[in-house]
Amino acid sequence: MLSFITWTVDPDAFSIFGREIRWYGICWAVGILCTTFVVQQMYKREKLPEKWFDSLFIYVVVGLIIGARLGHCLFYAPIEYLLHPVDLLKIWEGGLASHGGAIGMTIAVSLYSLKLTNKNLDWKNLALWAIIGLAGGVIANLILGNSYKMSQFGSADEAVATLFMGFFIGVCISLVYTTRQMSIKVLDRLIVGVAVGAAFIRLGNLMNSEIYGGPTTLPWGFNFVRDSEWIGVPCHPTQIYEALTYLCIFALTMFMYWKTGARFRTGLILGVALVGIFLSRFLFEFIKNPQVGFEQSMLLNMGQILSIPFIFWGGYMIWNALSKAPVEENIIIADNKKGNKKNK
Repeated sequence: MLSFITWTVDPDAFSIFGREIRWYGICWAVGILCTTFVVQQMYKREKLPEKWFDSLFIYVVVGLIIGARLGHCLFYAPIEYLLHPVDLLKIWEGGLASHGGAIGMTIAVSLYSLKLTNKNLDWKNLALWAIIGLAGGVIANLILGNSYKMSQFGSADEAVATLFMGFFIGVCISLVYTTRQMSIKVLDRLIVGVAVGAAFIRLGNLMNSEIYGGPTTLPWGFNFVRDSEWIGVPCHPTQIYEALTYLCIFALTMFMYWKTGARFRTGLILGVALVGIFLSRFLFEFIKNPQVGFEQSMLLNMGQILSIPFIFWGGYMIWNALSKAPVEENIIIADNKKGNKKNK
């Protein structure tokens, strides 16, 4: 058995006209393509119009990228980016957050569902939940900063981060509520592809020698020699742990969709995937190194705090789906027809 694995992979795959193309970007592209293929096959099976899938693809990709970028900037270093807003656009310099991507995709799917069902956005409800979200962010900051005695939590950066967290979660709740069943039906299918896409993104993190765990004596520990702080110290390759977990969730949800009647229980596949993805993320964070300085003294880091709402949402989805009778019809088309009738 090896005492550890020396990881010396160059993050740059090749260059074009002097611009380096990174493995991380390639993994993101492959992940999006895999997600696209998986969801497209589901739309074909259910005989849904191809233009609906094309529209969904555009909404989701835009929401994913914008959400992931804003999540990194506003959840981990909000003051820095608010003082230098142009840096928000410098996505080529790195910095994408999976939780932000999840929020961005949820908002995108909700807007897509509004369009598909011809519903109007409820601005009053949106404003109400945005305010509730901001209030929740203030309360979260007080609890985390005072009750748990997190010495660095409660500074300007973390206070602003919790406000943004609360605001975006409130917006998500409002939009999902407004679109009701349609968004959940779409997410039931999208989340299956997202699971395999997330696995490729974590492999991209591995190629970048980033977001890995603390020291370990296990024989599969990785020595990430590109990080001068940990040269010669084998560490947990948490990128691989997460990638394998997401592939297992992908296999499970694929089985649920193709081989069982789970797709007729609205929200069941989504709930199982949310609990699996974000509960595993919550647990893996305990062996990860802090991503930013202020996480050093935190009882729960930002990744764990952001995972909690998704875990509860997933649990609720599972309970709600199992407490109702399955609906054995083309439920996406049914909702679209209802929306069209209401607007005639």
